[in-house]
Amino acid sequence: MSWDVAFTAEAEAAARNHLLCHYSRGDDQEDLCFALWRPSTGHTRNAALIDRIVLPKKGDRLLHGNVSFQPTYLARALALAQSSNSGLAFMHSHPTPGWQPMSGTDVVAERDVLAYPAGATSLPLVGLTIGSDGYWSARFWQRHRGHMSSFWCDKVRVVGRDSYHVFYNDELVPPPTRQRILTRTFDTWGQEAQQRIARLHVGIVGLGSVGCLVAEAIARIGVARVTLIDPDDVAEHNLDRLVYGTRKDIGVPKVRLAARKMRRNGTARAIRVTPLPLSIHNDLAYRSAIDCDIIFSCVDRPLARDVLNYLAFAHLIPVVDGGIAIEYDYHREGLFAAHWRAHLVTPYHQCLRCNGQYSSSMVTVELDGSLDDPSYVSMLPPGQADANQNVFPFSMSAAAFEVNLFLRYLLSPDWWPIVKQQDYQFVTGEIRIINDKCHPYCAFRGRIALGDGSKPPYVVTGPPLTRRRAVSQHLPTLLDRVMRFRRMFQR
Repeated sequence: MSWDVAFTAEAEAAARNHLLCHYSRGDDQEDLCFALWRPSTGHTRNAALIDRIVLPKKGDRLLHGNVSFQPTYLARALALAQSSNSGLAFMHSHPTPGWQPMSGTDVVAERDVLAYPAGATSLPLVGLTIGSDGYWSARFWQRHRGHMSSFWCDKVRVVGRDSYHVFYNDELVPPPTRQRILTRTFDTWGQEAQQRIARLHVGIVGLGSVGCLVAEAIARIGVARVTLIDPDDVAEHNLDRLVYGTRKDIGVPKVRLAARKMRRNGTARAIRVTPLPLSIHNDLAYRSAIDCDIIFSCVDRPLARDVLNYLAFAHLIPVVDGGIAIEYDYHREGLFAAHWRAHLVTPYHQCLRCNGQYSSSMVTVELDGSLDDPSYVSMLPPGQADANQNVFPFSMSAAAFEVNLFLRYLLSPDWWPIVKQQDYQFVTGEIRIINDKCHPYCAFRGRIALGDGSKPPYVVTGPPLTRRRAVSQHLPTLLDRVMRFRRMFQR
């Protein structure tokens, strides 16, 4: 089990500005504050989602080079946490840069003074430290073998409008070293950016024509951990678009095929790919998606997009969505128009429903099985009935849009203009930039950072994987261990 913290941009800015205000004025003075958090529980990761900072009032703390809080401040923060069904987080600053260890005084304050009262919320205490350079570190405090113990986080994430900041614990998630195979990649955006990208846990939902191309790009740029989710097997009609598919692969689960090719083509020293031949609304797949730091949406069904909306808003996991729409001219039997798009989905971007990618009624139709009923599909207008038509060149373009938007979100400096949605019109050759907001009464605006408190009602626990698929799912972990032992002996 791993541990993470994720901030909304407003909460992180409020905490950072308060905790570092003395250093910015040239004073060597630490500071502290409390915050509220909600749990986000994945298959292998527990995360704390922070969207509310409880700043101190006059008399709430004592500044003396170090800093201490008054009991009334703790009582106020605990009361707010209990009344909002949240956990308690404690933050303080250090005068040194980077990921921060804990001093003896820090341990006493969090383990002995705060961890036990925080238990009144029924959630662990989360401790965070910010270095003088704005670098965050974090840990959870839980009872373990009769004692209150700290569990250090792998990373702290800040989901923003313009960019995505990730602060890593180098001891738990070591940065990749420069290697010859990635020379051009390191030289293009620099070592720091490559180390940030390579250590992300990337999810890809939908391994069709677009998803497999995205998977190939992610493997080539050195990402070391990937989760693949798709319930379908390779079919004959996929072969004109599926980059990895051959006639020999018909009947093979798409995720298994993609995972095999990613391990072969990946440039990371030890790429770990987890294939899940399940629908995203299966409980195991849903919780595995919650383990991810960022997700590519390469799906064409309304139900999957609705689930991804929940992940982006409730769990603070950015989603890069894309799609292709083709209009066929039935009179002259030829292409009439086509366009493809890519867009970010976060609390600061338009949700997929307001974006027009699906509607609530279509989710209901898919849940009752009508979208798989040929008689129902035959009654749809031509544009809707043929919405899944596609060709390989269009898939390449849509995949490139998604991957480049992913990179732009991770590499973006402050001075780059905002880009939320890019739409390419094939006939006119134009790219439109659209930066719309959600509708005023969008339901997902009220689900931001709710985590486990906002789960799609239709997520179901499906049948266990077959023996063949279960073995294929765990095989990458076994291979990773073998490769690690080989490298140890080679050294």
